[in-house]
Amino acid sequence: MYNSTQDTLIIGKKVIYLPTCHSTNDIAAEIVHAGLFEEGTVVITDNQVKGRGQRGTVWNANAGENLTFSVILKPAFLRIQDQFLISQITALGIRAYLGSYVPDTKVKWPNDIYMNNHKAVGVLIENSLQGARYAHSIVGIGVNINQPRFENSHATSLRRETGSSFVLAEEFHKLLKCLDAYYVRLRSGNQHDAIRAEYLGHLYGYQQNVKFLYKGNITSGSVTNVTELGKLRVKLATEPEELEFGLKEIEWVRD
Repeated sequence: MYNSTQDTLIIGKKVIYLPTCHSTNDIAAEIVHAGLFEEGTVVITDNQVKGRGQRGTVWNANAGENLTFSVILKPAFLRIQDQFLISQITALGIRAYLGSYVPDTKVKWPNDIYMNNHKAVGVLIENSLQGARYAHSIVGIGVNINQPRFENSHATSLRRETGSSFVLAEEFHKLLKCLDAYYVRLRSGNQHDAIRAEYLGHLYGYQQNVKFLYKGNITSGSVTNVTELGKLRVKLATEPEELEFGLKEIEWVRD
C-alpha cells in the first residue's frame, strides 16, 4: 500500500493506489478529464497490464516487484517551446534517486535511465495543450526495483545491480522526494539553464565516442548538445556537420 507523503511540496501530496490497472497514464488522464485532480497527484499500481512506452512500445514489469506510477503536473508557467524541460527534470530526478545506490547511473536521451549500461527505467510523458498554454502533463514512470530476471538481456533492476532487496513503499517516497525537488527547481523560473547543463553532464554519449546506427550503417560519433526543443545534436564520424535528430531518427548501438 502506498500513502501520500508529507516530505514534498507538490508531488505525492495525493496518492491514488490501484492494486491492478491497464495503464496508470490512462487512469491519470481520466482523472484529469473529470476535473478531479490536484497538481502532483500520483497514480500507482502493483500490476500494470498494458503499460506503454515511447512511440508505441510496451513497458513490461513483474507485478509487485517494481514501481509503476504516473504523476499529474500542471506546468502552465512553462513556454510551449520549453516543454522538454519536463523530460529533463524527470530524468534528473530519477537519476539522482538511483545514483544514490549505483554510481554509474546515466540518462540516455531522451529520458531512459541506465545503471551500469543496462536499462532500468522507462518514462512516457504525455502533454496536453490549451491554446498557447499547458493544460497538464502526465508523467508515466516505470522503475525496475526488485525484479530479479528479465527476458531482455539489456534490462536490469536495482536489486540486480546492488544485490539487495528493497521495500517498495520506502523507495517510492525517496523517489518522489527527488522528483519533487527538481520540479520545484523548474517552477522557480530561474533554473532552466542550470537544469539543461546538469542534464548534459549526466547524458550518455555526451562528449564521448559511442556508436550509432544511422541510415542503416553503424558509425561512431558523440553527442554535442540537446536543443531547447529536445532534439539530439550529434557529430558523426561519417558526416561533415553536426546533425539534429528527433526520437527514433537515430539508434544507439550497444557494445
